[in-house]
Amino acid sequence: MLVAQTEEGERINLSEKRNLFTLKKLRECKMFFCPECKEEVAMKIGTKRIPHFSHKKGSNCAESYERESEYHNSGKVLILNWLKEKGLDPILEPYYRNISQRPDIGVNFKGIDYAIEFQCSVISEELFTKRSEAYIQSGIIPIWILAGKNIRRIGKNKISLSGFHYLFLRKTDLGHWVIPSFCPITKSFINIHNIVPYTVRNSFSNYHISPLSKADLTALFCPNITGHINQYEWLREIRKTKNLLPQIRGAFQNKFLKELYSRSLSPVLLPPEIGLPVFHAPFIETSPIQWQSYLFLDVLLNEGPFSLEKVISCFHNRVRKNDIKIRKLPLVCGNAHLAIREYLEILIRLQIIAKAGIGLYKKASSCPVPETQAWLLQREEEFYHRQGALIMKGTKQSVLIE
Repeated sequence: MLVAQTEEGERINLSEKRNLFTLKKLRECKMFFCPECKEEVAMKIGTKRIPHFSHKKGSNCAESYERESEYHNSGKVLILNWLKEKGLDPILEPYYRNISQRPDIGVNFKGIDYAIEFQCSVISEELFTKRSEAYIQSGIIPIWILAGKNIRRIGKNKISLSGFHYLFLRKTDLGHWVIPSFCPITKSFINIHNIVPYTVRNSFSNYHISPLSKADLTALFCPNITGHINQYEWLREIRKTKNLLPQIRGAFQNKFLKELYSRSLSPVLLPPEIGLPVFHAPFIETSPIQWQSYLFLDVLLNEGPFSLEKVISCFHNRVRKNDIKIRKLPLVCGNAHLAIREYLEILIRLQIIAKAGIGLYKKASSCPVPETQAWLLQREEEFYHRQGALIMKGTKQSVLIE
């Protein structure tokens, strides 16, 4: 950590410009204490790492369990100084006594208090959520920034996201998805946005890189989102996933595949309306192919009208059976119901289902039975070519069905 207190209560901030000689003289005549636990801490001064304070071995302070790296310390100092250059008055490692938490940076922007956490190491979902909720309940908005070194790009517009990565997901003021990131090596903000998952771990995304020398405050507080997903790239990944499903290890024991086969269905022959992108899909950990297949099996294959409540009930029944897994997003309001409603909305726009009265829906037409895989591939191509604009509209926020 970079901030400690003396016995007299003076706040010592090691990010401020002090030469090593001055710091060594200060260390000789002062004792330093953690603002959080009040335990004595040591001032570390060397040539390889920037000066910092460290708890002594065996400390019980929660702060002592997170050893801050040079990467972490340099990152938060760069962000702190950038905020100062932009005319704000940030505080390094402020201690909020009422919630016993100390973010990397505290700052007020346009009358709103923010706690900025530059997170370089993996922490549990429980700890991340606990910290975030404590900030929010105290009227402070947390902005968690992912370390740039933890970004796992798998292509120009694709990314691999673990459960830990999704914890950072938040919405901008305009309602767009974004995972804020920062790299102290390149001195750049990296905003990952337009995030649409197509498997449990892989998602389409766009990247916006803002060097500190050129970035304005919107890069951190309200990122400007641009970009889109190409319909044919989406189709290519969904088709690849469908083809690979029967080849996964233990395929004969896979619960999802066994259910498809029991219904005389094959993943490679699933209709193109299964595996569509929806904006709120991040709330669902299970891949869109799988959760939409379950709705297809439980509701859309049946004759007769159905309600939104019926679809949601079937969805939660699958969740209880552990067929579908929900993802917790601590920084976002909402739930998986939004994704379900968006999926039904797309099916209505595509005229696959139609309204059948107040609050009721029905299949608009019977799905043709695939004759061969080649026949299905041709139908998919025509489907996305003809309806591509409507399909990809699902990746944007829209008015949901009632």
